[in-house]
Formats: sequence, structure tokens, C-alpha cells
Amino acid sequence: MKHNVNTLNSPNPLTAAGPMTKTLLKRISAVASFLLLAASAAAAGDKLVVEAGRIITRNGPDIENGVIIIENGLITAIGPAADTKKPWDAPVIGGPEFTAFPGFVEAHSIRGMDRANENIDVAPFLDIRDSIDPVSFYFEDCLRWGITTVNVQQGANCVIGGQGMIVRPVGMTVEEMMVRPRSGVKISVAPKRGKSRATQAQTLRTAFAELRRYLEDTVTAERDERGKAKREALFQGRDLEGKKAKGRAMQGSAWKVEGLELIPRGAIDEKQEPLLDLVEGNLPAFIYCGAPTEVALALEVARDNGFLETVTLVIDESCWKAADEIAAAGVPVVLDGPPVHVARDPYSGDEIETFVPGILVEKGIRFAFSSQDQSNHSLWYTAALATGLGLDRDIALGAVTDVAAGILGLGSEVGSLAKGRFGNVVLFSGDPLSVTSWVEQVIIEGQEVYDRTKDVRSRHLLEGVQPKGTAPAGSEKAGDHGDSGDGEGDDSEDDGEGDDSEEGDEG
Repeated sequence: MKHNVNTLNSPNPLTAAGPMTKTLLKRISAVASFLLLAASAAAAGDKLVVEAGRIITRNGPDIENGVIIIENGLITAIGPAADTKKPWDAPVIGGPEFTAFPGFVEAHSIRGMDRANENIDVAPFLDIRDSIDPVSFYFEDCLRWGITTVNVQQGANCVIGGQGMIVRPVGMTVEEMMVRPRSGVKISVAPKRGKSRATQAQTLRTAFAELRRYLEDTVTAERDERGKAKREALFQGRDLEGKKAKGRAMQGSAWKVEGLELIPRGAIDEKQEPLLDLVEGNLPAFIYCGAPTEVALALEVARDNGFLETVTLVIDESCWKAADEIAAAGVPVVLDGPPVHVARDPYSGDEIETFVPGILVEKGIRFAFSSQDQSNHSLWYTAALATGLGLDRDIALGAVTDVAAGILGLGSEVGSLAKGRFGNVVLFSGDPLSVTSWVEQVIIEGQEVYDRTKDVRSRHLLEGVQPKGTAPAGSEKAGDHGDSGDGEGDDSEDDGEGDDSEEGDEG
């Protein structure tokens, strides 16, 4: 056999190449090695092991000396350390001194927006995602409080408000924060500013009457002139692709408009579409009641328009007086206020205190807590206070974790620690409901998003360690990290939630 001598005897290209070629090949090799290392690091970065002396799972009994394994944002294993195999390439955080907790779930909040969204009485076409402010200090505080999931809804100064959004309190864009868009339409039966209860009720009923009339008129026009709805939609630049190009029969359980299948869903007026979704049961509703007399109207409107099954009542503490009506309707509630209602006897003048969670438990009403004062009294405080006043600890914890998640339709994703759930874990220095415990670390979907040892604002407040660049211009400490014993410095970022001051109040 003949061989190609030139080929067999050709020198190694690395040794035969000139200096410039050698340098280029070395750089290519270095880049390739870096990419392999980066890929390996990225693979390891998708894994995390959390160790804790105690794991409160909210999905069964607590685990002593346990381990939580998170891969690609989900919990893949949880159990005692002795029985749980840990990935060799995963970083490990926590330790026996920590208590692991699934993270608090804020079932209803009006914080975190950069502007009020309540100028129009009936505006279900508005979307909270256009108002979410990713750099709001509220979300930063949520991490300090151990809140990992927030349902942001419009305030109550409306009749039918915008569509809310469930977010994680971390991310630089709304898309990064989003857990679930269109989490529900906000409705208020408490009169908004300038309205009486009668005009509020009239406006609310009229909105659904106008929806029905609009649908009937649209179907009639389509029957008289085939293709009219589609032509008008295309003229207006609407999207009629995919499902929006098709019509379907109305699915409402209380009332229906026959012939709606003739209308492409993309041709439905965008101002009416959210209400149609609400009536068909495709969009939840959060109805605010600021007084017990308003509960009956809320239930009436929901029942008459077929969306009672998707309703959550957001109630003032005084609404315990309507507990029988709420229990009969079978709807869950979010308690928007303190757990104790204080009233004054009109005859004796004595104060009468009523423990509201106790009434809700007695009546069999499923409920979640919300932060009493979202600047100071967060969910842990509400749950701890209720426990101290006699509420069963397990029920109190459920009202800020798994039960709250279930009300939001996220029971299989957040609010508890179990295989397949999101890797949302909060490491406490002690018991989550103890006033002496601190949130030490927060993990959301497997990513470490908060570490108290690196919290510069907290250190400035508690230890006097002044962040760099916050001292007054021209002072000796300007630009230093040093301890500011005199408390000087620019504290404008720590003065509360000024960016949320115009959001609607709840009553």
C-alpha cells in the first residue's frame, strides 16, 4: 500500500505554525476551555441544596435536620439529611441553626405600583402590569419580610377596576417578576370617592347590563350582515389569528347570549372582553367590602352574573357580622385589616372586641391574611398576633402560606415545600412567627435573592454602617463605608413607600 508521504510526514500544525498562528490557536483553545467551564458552572448553578435544622413544609409534618434539593427552579427532593442524596455538584447553603419555611404568600396587595389606576369607574380593560414598578422599595421590603409571592391588585377606589397580576418580588422587568398575569379583576362595592352606596350599586349593575346588551346587539348585527364583526375588527387593526379568529358559544352559568359563536372572539370590544371572561368564569374577581351591609350586594352581583365560584371577598374586619352570608355562599375571603374588630356599645360606651379569625373558623370560611400595614406590620406579624390571640397556629400559618396560595389558584406551585413545587424557601434564624427571628436568606425558584448579611439598608438602620455614596456632599464621610455614628447621610431611600402614596385605599 502506498502512503502519501507528505501527509504522513507533515509536522504538527501547532509546532509548524508561525508565532501569530500559534497565538491565535492558543486563544481559541483558551476560549473553548472557558466556555466548557462556564457551561459546567451554569449546569451547577441550576442546582441548590438547602440545609436546615428544621423544615416547616406546610405539606405534612415538620422535618428535623432536613435537606431541600432544588433543580431548575423546582424542588426535586426533600427529607431528612440522612435519607436524602445531595447532588455532588450543587452549592450548599443554610445549616442546622436555620429554620426553612416556604415563604409567605400575600393574597392581596395594592402596593408596588408607580401610579394610581382608579380614575375611571369601570375599567376592567386596564392591566396592573402597566403600573408595576420593579424598583419599588415595597418589593425590596417583601424579601426582608420573607414574602415570596404577591398578588398585586388595584385599590378599592373604583367600581370595576383593572386586572391584577401575581408576581415574585424580584426582577428588573415586569416580565422577570411575573408569576401569573390577569390574576383577577378588582371590584368594589364600597362607594368610591364622590359616590354613595346607591350610585355605586347602580354603576356596578349597569356595567353587566351593558355587557349583555352589547353582546346581543353585536349578534343581531352579525345575523343581519354576515362578516360585519370581522370586517370591523380588521379595520380597527385587531388580532384575528388563531383562537381569536374563531367564535364559540357563550359559557355563562347565569345568563347567556345565543348566537355568540357567530362572532370571532378577537372582534369583541376590548373594553367588554374582560367582563365577558369574568361572566364565563375564565377570570377571577376580588370584590372589596368595607362594611357588612356591602357583602350582600357583592354576592348578589356575582351570583346574578354567574361568577360566584371564582370570587374572593376582600373584607374589612367589621364584615364578620356577615359571616353567615359568606359561609352560605361558600366563597373564600382575604381579611384586609387587623384580626380584632373594635366597636363601641351605643348605650354603655364600652368597647366590644371581636376576634374575627375565630368567627371565620367557626363558620367554616376559608380565609387568608393580608399585611395589616405593609410598611411595618407584615404577614408574619398578622399571623403571630392572631396566634397570640388564640387562633390555632396551624390555621394561622395556612392563612399566610398554603391556604393563601390555594385561594390564588397556586396551591400546587407555592405556599408549601414538596417535590414538584417552586423552589421558594426562606431561611429564618428561628421560628417564623417569633418577634426575635430574622429572615436570613431568601431563595426564589432556586435563586438566592436576599442575604441579610449583604443588606446595606438594613445594616445602615440597625448597625449604623453607612452605604457608600450616601453621605452629604462635601462631608468627610462622603463615599465611605464607615460607621456613621452621628446618623448623617442621605436617608431618602429609607423613608417609606413614597412612590406608592397615590395608590387607592381600601375604604
